[in-house]
Amino acid sequence: MNIEHAREFLALAQCLNFTEAACDLNMTQPALSKHLAALERELGAKLVERTRKSIQLTEEGRIFFETCGIIVNQYDKMQLALDEIKTARPLRIGGRFDDADVATLMSMTAMMHRNAHRSSLAFARSEGHDALDALERGEIDLYIDYANPARLKERKLSFRPFVSNPLVAIVGSDHGLAHRAHIEWEDLRNETLVKFVSDKTNPAWEQIEELCLAHGFAPKTRPVSSLNDVEFFSTPLHGSVLIWKRTQKQIGLLLETGQRACVPLASEDARITAYLVFRPTDEARLASLFEAIDEAKTLIEKRKRREDDPL
Repeated sequence: MNIEHAREFLALAQCLNFTEAACDLNMTQPALSKHLAALERELGAKLVERTRKSIQLTEEGRIFFETCGIIVNQYDKMQLALDEIKTARPLRIGGRFDDADVATLMSMTAMMHRNAHRSSLAFARSEGHDALDALERGEIDLYIDYANPARLKERKLSFRPFVSNPLVAIVGSDHGLAHRAHIEWEDLRNETLVKFVSDKTNPAWEQIEELCLAHGFAPKTRPVSSLNDVEFFSTPLHGSVLIWKRTQKQIGLLLETGQRACVPLASEDARITAYLVFRPTDEARLASLFEAIDEAKTLIEKRKRREDDPL
């Protein structure tokens, strides 16, 4: 039985007026009539008798009315109990926690979330399309990764920015761009970009590719397999350009060798973003976590300002 149809019958039975009941239920009178007819078909009984001036409950309608209130009340109690259980269980979060930027913000967020006596958090390392499948199946409640927003929309998943970092071009010290103070996207039009192929880098690469397309060119690429950070940053460039986030700590170490140069991308949109990905139905449940994330971001920003201006 459709519980909402039963709820609507209760409202109608109490006032015996279609117009008034429809108004109380914030619905149209034709919709109420349609739902009543569906309920009568389901029960196999006529519940109301209509005349030109009024409506009355039939004998079957009076019997159903006496039981219907109990059914609706018990349903509401059951739903409340289920919601309490769902709220009490930990929020299950998957993501790329080997990424320093993601891990730093999430660590501070977790501390603030727990200190506020909010629901507990459980973390699991999960990546790529399998993680999105797990999210859709309800095995995790939130996924954090450098995902492609277009693909998330296709899967009807909700998302919001988590961390966003500027991009840089990493080139050999003898590359023509190595001594530039900065470059624009146009400077990469005729360059070959290193495209690392792995579950870790594919979603991030899609963001970079979308930025190239937004600036009017499809990037020329040299695919390279990469299973970990060691392969990622030690792969010979052979004249190609590696585009990656400026905050990656290995970049600074590579520059110390004198064999690589790091050139900032000057465009305002030259950023790569890790997103919080979740099912639309879970947004309300995740609200306290989102508040903790905003608080953590504010603290991190205050710390950066103090470091930039110690006086």
